[in-house]
Amino acid sequence: MRIRRGVCYLLENETSETAYRLFLRLLPEQEAGFCLSRMHPEKVRTRFGSANVRIGWLAEVPGEDHFSANAMASVAKAIQQFIQEHGSSGIVLIDGLEYVILHNGFQPTLLAFVEHLNEFTMGTQAIVLIAFRPQTLDPRELALLERNLQVLEGADVKSQLDVEELGEILGVDAPAEGTSTEKIEATKVLSPLPDMGGLQVERVRCPKCGTENDAEVAFCVYCGSLLPDRAGTPTAPTAPPAPRTSPALKPNPPVARAFPERRPDFVGLIGVAFFLLIVGIVFTLNTNLLNDLRFWSDLIVANGLFVRPPDGIIASGIIFFGLLGLSNFLTSGLRWTLDRSRFGALARVLAGVGFLSLAFLTWRYSLRAVSGSLVISVWTAILGTFLVIYIAVGLYWVRARRPAPTGARVPTSRP
Repeated sequence: MRIRRGVCYLLENETSETAYRLFLRLLPEQEAGFCLSRMHPEKVRTRFGSANVRIGWLAEVPGEDHFSANAMASVAKAIQQFIQEHGSSGIVLIDGLEYVILHNGFQPTLLAFVEHLNEFTMGTQAIVLIAFRPQTLDPRELALLERNLQVLEGADVKSQLDVEELGEILGVDAPAEGTSTEKIEATKVLSPLPDMGGLQVERVRCPKCGTENDAEVAFCVYCGSLLPDRAGTPTAPTAPPAPRTSPALKPNPPVARAFPERRPDFVGLIGVAFFLLIVGIVFTLNTNLLNDLRFWSDLIVANGLFVRPPDGIIASGIIFFGLLGLSNFLTSGLRWTLDRSRFGALARVLAGVGFLSLAFLTWRYSLRAVSGSLVISVWTAILGTFLVIYIAVGLYWVRARRPAPTGARVPTSRP
């Protein structure tokens, strides 16, 4: 395995420990490094000691070199500036993209960020290492992520690092008499090469859509279908491929990847519990509610739809809508605290205000201060206004998440 300049590597492993070891291994030859991690900068600094490494923290806490998961454009901008400041060289380690997926999902934020970073790295002498846990994504999304990156298997990289470190301890790397330094240096499997090209990989054509894919991926990057060699479909006989220089870049056997488990929506269940509790309270306060509803239905059958309901139903409606509005405020806070869902929290805040306004209009209707048609008209206008507010705020948030184009001015904090 050769680590080449101008290439973006995806190091797949259960933990990021191997990625940090590889980063430290390559750092002396790159002179400067940039590490973006989910760990606190002080803990990361203890790994690197006095090495010339710039450390960025992927977190929502404001501060210098702190990057929000909702502002990945600023992360890309910082990496580009770092590489340009060091003469289009250096080494970059990115650890914690699972946190970005948790906040924004896989598409378009994370995929666009990785594609943009890969395109920029191709024109430089830098090395980019992305530590990633493949179980985070389903097979189709993982195939999209791997399609333009050089994939390194963490177990193979770890074994080669162990061999090199053991060789250094035993003095294998010390040049013997009559042995040139160049020959000894050539034995280091992780030494970066000065060229910018990537390894030549075999291509596999998808039988469903005809798209050519790398041999390392199991699913088509366009349609997501299982590729022929992975599905066991016989293919046309071809010449045997040349032996690879490293087991870390050879095609992986098909592995059944488990889809991420979908956890229960506890906030939604709490909302249902609040609703049932409110219904119970209303029926407890008005034990004659069923008789009032039956009497009102008889009036509707006899006199038409627009008949004033009995006072008991109106009073129960005021209590019901008021409590329902308050419960929406509670579930809004829970939605933000537990799920960090801005859209869900905003929807429940607007729903809470809407139900409270309906309770107020119903109270005015009980005093005969307004008519029933006016109540319906005003509340319909309120619903329309809240819908416009929700759409406008949602579009603003979605637009703020998209990475800015190269050269554009990037905000340093989340909206």
